[in-house]
Amino acid sequence: MATSNNNRAGKKAGKGLLYLLMIMVVVTAVDLWRSKDLPTDIAALGTLTTLNGEVMDLEALSQDEPVLVYVWATWCGVCRIVSPMVELVGTPVVSIALASGHDAKVAGYVRDKGYDFSVVNDEDHRLGKTLGISVTPTLMVAHNGKLRFATAGITTLPGMYARLWLARLID
Repeated sequence: MATSNNNRAGKKAGKGLLYLLMIMVVVTAVDLWRSKDLPTDIAALGTLTTLNGEVMDLEALSQDEPVLVYVWATWCGVCRIVSPMVELVGTPVVSIALASGHDAKVAGYVRDKGYDFSVVNDEDHRLGKTLGISVTPTLMVAHNGKLRFATAGITTLPGMYARLWLARLID
C-alpha cells in the first residue's frame, strides 16, 4: 500500500515539474516575442539622471552584468505588488517612474515606501515613448548594451532572477 502511495506521489511530482517546465517555456517565448519591438540600441535613451542627481549611462552599466530595467508608476496598483520584489533583486536596478508627477512627489513616494533602487522620473513620458512602453509595470533586462526580455504585469522574484540569468546565458 505504501509503495502505491509513493508511486502516485512520484507521478504527481513528475507532472508538476512537467507543467512548470511548460510554463517556463511559454513565458520565455512570450518575453522573446515582446522583446522584438524593443529598441535595439539603448544609447537612444541617452544619459539618465536619477532623483538623487546621479547620472547613469545604461549602456555602460549593462556591459559588466545584466541590469534590471523596471518601468513603473506611483498610480499603478500592480506596481505596488511588484516593486517590493524588485527591491529584493540585489542586482543593479534602474527604475523609471512613468508619468508619476514632479520629482518631489515621486521622491516622497519612494521614500514613504522605503525603496532603495535608483529612480529616474519620466514626468513627460519621453523615455516611456522611446522604449515603447504602454503598460506598467514593465520589466526588461539590459545586457551588453541591448534590451531583452520585456514582460509586463505581475512578475515574480524567481521570474526576475530567471530573466537576469538568461541574459547572461545568451550573450
